[in-house]
Amino acid sequence: MCERSMIFSIIYYVYNFVWIAIPIIYLITFKLYASNRKVYIKAVKYVLIWLVVLCIPKFIGWTFFPKTCYNCALNNVCLDKEDEKKEMDNTKTESTTKSVQTTTTTKSEIPNTTHNQPTNVIGKSSKGYDIIEVDGATYINGLLIVNKTYAVPSNYVPKNTKNPKPETYTNACQDCIDLEAYEEWTKMKADAASVGINLWIQSGYRPYVLQQKLYNNYVARDGKAEADRYSARPGYSEHQTGLCFDINNPSRSFNGTTEAKWINDNASRYGFILRYPKDKENETGYMYESWHVRYVGKELAETLYNNGDWITLESYLGITSEYTN
Repeated sequence: MCERSMIFSIIYYVYNFVWIAIPIIYLITFKLYASNRKVYIKAVKYVLIWLVVLCIPKFIGWTFFPKTCYNCALNNVCLDKEDEKKEMDNTKTESTTKSVQTTTTTKSEIPNTTHNQPTNVIGKSSKGYDIIEVDGATYINGLLIVNKTYAVPSNYVPKNTKNPKPETYTNACQDCIDLEAYEEWTKMKADAASVGINLWIQSGYRPYVLQQKLYNNYVARDGKAEADRYSARPGYSEHQTGLCFDINNPSRSFNGTTEAKWINDNASRYGFILRYPKDKENETGYMYESWHVRYVGKELAETLYNNGDWITLESYLGITSEYTN
């Protein structure tokens, strides 16, 4: 809501002068100089129409925009500084509450199970976390895990996504991203833009069939050993989960750019981690990718950020990322 200012006061008094004073002056003048009664009655009708028409903007301000500068200017309903401070404090309290709620829940948690989703503990990680399988997908400490050790079924499709129908895609879908992750991404993108950093999703959700095609092409071009350093085999790609995406330019030329540095330094604030950090290939199984982020929620992301020396999910959870062959 707006604080009172001189310009709003001027608008308020000018508007009301035009709305009320001018019609009154008009009628008085008409009465003094017009002798025809019928013409005068007609003039009164015009004045009434005038008053009603100019009342509409004030009514709109009262009804639809009560806490805006629009209403302050037309109806002189503005916050004093003390009231504005209270309003801001209330807003901050609501924002903090929402933030706490967001950091304590993530959309990657173990889903509710049904008779179609058998759940069983298949082991423990070296850090003591239960490794749980739900309908073919692996969850550790509440997180869906996909790496070279843990895959998802070929028919796995993410649920509750920004684009509600990822199952219809055979090629990449940039907005078939988990809804909570996508909402945080829009904040991240906007904040980056505010400091002159332009970010976009270059590669979002990839279905199994697309990952199979891409991987096979890379193997044909560079050989299996080299392809395994930068591309996941079908079923082992995080892109199939809808919880990750590649930003701007998914190639080594992106490393070291202003955009890459901003992502590295700020992604955790929005619940994203740099999934394949520098010098951690022995843990993740993949070379450094400054463009690949994965959503895990703000609390865990801040922990893994570790003042810029990213901790990998593999190290944090005590798991491997190795193909069996």
